[in-house]
Amino acid sequence: MGKDQRGKYQRRDKIARLISWGHWFTFANIILCLFVGLLYVEASPESSTAIGTLYMLVSWLGHFAFLPFVFFIILIFPFCLIIPYSKVLRGLAALVASFGLIALIADALFFRQYGYHLNTYSLAQMTKDAEAVFTGASFVIISAVLLGFLLIVGIELLLANLAWKRLSDLQRKKIGAPATAVFVLCFFVSHSVHVWADASLYTPITQQDDMFPLSYPTTAKTLMAKHGVIDVESYQARQQMLMATDKIKLKYPKQPLLCSKKDFEQTATIILFEEYAQDISAVLATTSLRETEVSMLAHPKQEGGLFQFLYGLPDFYQDTIERQKVAPAYLKPLNDFNIEMNWYTSDSWQESLSLSQFASEFEPQSLNSFNGRDNQRINVILLTANDTKQLTHILKKAKQHQVLVSYLSPENKTELLGKEQFALENMTVPLWQLNMPLPTQPIAGLMDIIPTVLDDRISCAGSFNNYTNGESLREQKDRWPLIETYSPYIVIYDKAEITILDNSGQFNVYSSPEFVLKKGDEPPVPVLIDALKDLKRFTETPDTAN
Repeated sequence: MGKDQRGKYQRRDKIARLISWGHWFTFANIILCLFVGLLYVEASPESSTAIGTLYMLVSWLGHFAFLPFVFFIILIFPFCLIIPYSKVLRGLAALVASFGLIALIADALFFRQYGYHLNTYSLAQMTKDAEAVFTGASFVIISAVLLGFLLIVGIELLLANLAWKRLSDLQRKKIGAPATAVFVLCFFVSHSVHVWADASLYTPITQQDDMFPLSYPTTAKTLMAKHGVIDVESYQARQQMLMATDKIKLKYPKQPLLCSKKDFEQTATIILFEEYAQDISAVLATTSLRETEVSMLAHPKQEGGLFQFLYGLPDFYQDTIERQKVAPAYLKPLNDFNIEMNWYTSDSWQESLSLSQFASEFEPQSLNSFNGRDNQRINVILLTANDTKQLTHILKKAKQHQVLVSYLSPENKTELLGKEQFALENMTVPLWQLNMPLPTQPIAGLMDIIPTVLDDRISCAGSFNNYTNGESLREQKDRWPLIETYSPYIVIYDKAEITILDNSGQFNVYSSPEFVLKKGDEPPVPVLIDALKDLKRFTETPDTAN
């Protein structure tokens, strides 16, 4: 055998040894990743079924074995062929593995805090958190972070060197093939089961889709529809049935209301017209009222607007509230503090907008009985376009009150088609005030009116979060995004774009305020997850029957 041929065989053996070392080094990192993966499992809701729990276990094994292996194939294996020098390769692999493990730990900690994974959008949030931690941070905290980084690098160097020195012993143990078989089997089983779960709408499994980082499980909708195995329209219809509001388990208020009364005696009168009309605004302009600089969004449907105003909740909960006849949570503390709340409707007010459909506590009185007394009251007056002549008499009686005037729904524009109705210019209505100046607000909704009025009168633990999705408009804030539900749509109004989702999971993204469709764009994942979490704040996890 010639010298060149011996050198070729020696080089081949060296490369084979390096590749074998790479496999064992990757195996060690799989074990580390599995331990980090437990942070995701512990932070996620427990599955309600045994199948869901078993799927979580199999998915955990398969996914966190897959991640290090992919990094080995992409970042380490090529260097085994290009730079067959063990010392250089061990140092490089330890450095790559260290950064990968640090990124995984950072993502796990971020996921536990916010409920979604690191990406280009969430990096801004992580940077903000880091600034808050390190601004004025003690030397101990900074030193601990640096030591943590050095510790991980040290662990990876130790694993790389041990795997190299003990390679012969590891190869004789013959545990590599069985372990690899288990990990590969778990990976394919988890994806195969997910296809079934997606086709069957089995939520204990599909709700785990976003649990692990870089996880893109195969879905039946994309796989089977592509090959004509299922009908997409039938799938969406079944999904809509699954998301029906009769499955909502209401937890309202979120926590018992612990409130104290503020030293404020002035009566508040809220006047709401059923629908915006220019004639009404022309009349309002001739009164003592002043138009605020609050961009108030109404509801496309008057009934939905009435519900959002009364409860401060998205209309997502309307059917459940009506079925269970649940009264607004804020009525109890008002009653405890002897703050009367009265409802008045005009003679022309529609019977179809009856307040009693929501709860028996609503006992509307005739508008003729409104006397304008000023002794710790909150008055709600519901009017139609035919009642503008009575507005002057109402304001005369309420001239010492705090007064807010707005509309339940925007102007009825029959020419609007599809989702155009959700454009800002088509949804915004004026908000007028008397004796209650409000700062400029870039965006607000009907859910904010009650919190704004109560802000002067009661203070509750947890602020307004325990009983409403609305916020007080008394303080100016950069309030983006605003999440609204206009059944069957969820609309996320952000500063630069408007995202519209339907209850089958389909969405469109439009530029704001131009409302031009942004083809191919997707809503930022953190914004979407935060929106859905905020929307379902008063929902308990539904029982699943499959």
